[in-house]
Amino acid sequence: MADHSSNTRRRPAGKGGQDVLVVFGTRVGSVLLGLVIQAMLARLLLPEGRGAYAVCFVFATVLGMLCTPGSQQGAQQLVMTRETDVSQATSCAFAICLCGGVLGGLLALASMGGGFAYFDKAEPRAFHWAIALAPVLAFSLAVEHQLAALQRFGALALIAAVRMSIHLAAVLVLVGSLDMGVDGALAAVAGATAAMIGCCLWDLRRHAGFAWRLPRAATLGRILGYGLRYHAARAGEALGPHMGVLLLGWFAGEAEIGLFAVACSLMIGFLIISNAVGNVLLPRIAAPSAPNASEGDETRRVALVGFCLRWVGATTALALIGVLAVSEPLVRLLFSEAFLPAQPLLWIIAPGMVAGACAGMYMTYFKAVNKPEICSWAFVLGIGVDVAVLLALYPGLGVAGAAWAMTCGLIGRLALLAWLFCQATGAGFARTWMPRRGDGAAVLAAMRNVVGQRRGAA
Repeated sequence: MADHSSNTRRRPAGKGGQDVLVVFGTRVGSVLLGLVIQAMLARLLLPEGRGAYAVCFVFATVLGMLCTPGSQQGAQQLVMTRETDVSQATSCAFAICLCGGVLGGLLALASMGGGFAYFDKAEPRAFHWAIALAPVLAFSLAVEHQLAALQRFGALALIAAVRMSIHLAAVLVLVGSLDMGVDGALAAVAGATAAMIGCCLWDLRRHAGFAWRLPRAATLGRILGYGLRYHAARAGEALGPHMGVLLLGWFAGEAEIGLFAVACSLMIGFLIISNAVGNVLLPRIAAPSAPNASEGDETRRVALVGFCLRWVGATTALALIGVLAVSEPLVRLLFSEAFLPAQPLLWIIAPGMVAGACAGMYMTYFKAVNKPEICSWAFVLGIGVDVAVLLALYPGLGVAGAAWAMTCGLIGRLALLAWLFCQATGAGFARTWMPRRGDGAAVLAAMRNVVGQRRGAA
């Protein structure tokens, strides 16, 4: 086996602030461009068309996720723990996505002929686009996870910018100029995602020696083993932001689905802080495959997770407060008057976004110490709460019931993860959540380090 361990070594601790800044900047840019795209789709498709697009996109996301266990987190974990190299991990991920895509496509086509109400929310041709899009979305996440495992955050930033730019241009041409409607919106996603995959593979080849390899049965087994333990959590990651859309697709109208989808697309952007910190934190605290971690290593992990949890929770809450203060004119400006009924949903979803951001830090810890099944348990609980609350509240509250269900599900997930973290580490609630004297100094030190590195580079 080729030795690519040099590509997976941990970066110095002082680089953490710079990496977070790069990833956060990438996420902010992606969210802003994404909002522009969502605003264009809302104005071009109107609530009914936006709802049909949401139903098809969620279907593609869920289909790709369900049929490709391990292709993302499983392959990434083996690279981070040096159990295999990037070439073998990526080739295995591609094989899983290809086989899963074929199987999922056959199942989806059979389901479309079953008379399910969900498939009445868009034209059959749009669902065919969604079926083809599913394995493409799954593999794009797999290669993105490989770059994150190698801590190629700068490359990911550039590739993300390319992807969003292509997506924006494709929406303008296919939906705006050619008037292809929902089909054009899905084709724009497919084109931008394919371009992103090409860029990631090129970067992996240039900087990590990537080359296509015949997948080994043993490596596939380890990847699938990790992936199946994490699969419920991965399902939750894919379903969580879209659970309301998925459920509303069975009994709500396209306009209601469109309103809820717009509210979710705006609020989910606030998870960028948690995602940025989690992406940088994971390879730094990942436990090696050999059982040689010291007690000091575990203490460092717990302290670092606690610090990130407090910082992420506070900054996410502050960002939400600022946007909610101007939410009505913001919705009117971005999505038009037709989407103003979505504005009250933002206030309902906001507490759930804070809970989801904090839960992400706990999940990063459990993935790092090879306990992904705990993330799965938390997601199963969260989705169960989401479904139960939505079914209970929708008859009386309508689409607002879906917003309350989303928030309750995210809070339930956080509660279970916090309790299990305390049980696993012995770190009490106060030690994890209460601000500590050194928190401010740590943030300032990271900021000074970033500024110093940038001045040195200049």
